[in-house]
Amino acid sequence: MDNRELIISRAHKLLMEIGPTSMTMDMVARACGISKRTLYETFPDKKTLILECVAAEHAQHNLEAQKIFKEASNCFEALFKVFKNTRQHLDKRSQAFVDDMKRLYPEAMAHDNEKQFISQMGLVIKRAQDEGLVIAEINTSIASFLFLNQLKSLHKNPGIDALGLNRVTVYEAAFINFLRGIATIKGIEYIDEQIESLRTNKN
Repeated sequence: MDNRELIISRAHKLLMEIGPTSMTMDMVARACGISKRTLYETFPDKKTLILECVAAEHAQHNLEAQKIFKEASNCFEALFKVFKNTRQHLDKRSQAFVDDMKRLYPEAMAHDNEKQFISQMGLVIKRAQDEGLVIAEINTSIASFLFLNQLKSLHKNPGIDALGLNRVTVYEAAFINFLRGIATIKGIEYIDEQIESLRTNKN
């Protein structure tokens, strides 16, 4: 692991634990066992480092998702595994991280390119249609667009925190409800099996 990878790894851990406001470049340098000069030679400022950490996390998630889809027996299995993987990452985030990132670095918390998301999600839904899991008449682009906008709406909605709801649990409900809304009877049966598995793993 070179200096750049080490810095991103240690800084990302600090970000998850205490958030960007509390994290200092001094703390990152100490965590890496390097001088501040070496740190600043690699990353010119704190914002650049934070954005690189988030970008690296997104890239890792994408690689994990690609592997899951390659190995899964069907699309719904893959989607539930990707969600479970994402939930594990979200559970590691402190509330300080979430609040600070939304306030200070909204560009880093934005969704990936919307056209790309809709296109990729559309391909997943089309494959699920071919597998008999999604209703054949569903317009894949419209379904993907609606799902994206539901996620964006939840991301910006302060009511979730005001009501004392757990954001990860809310996202889980939105994900499951979306799939159930487009699923065939065969798909719903599979979803119910996966929900039971999720509940079992939580207990």
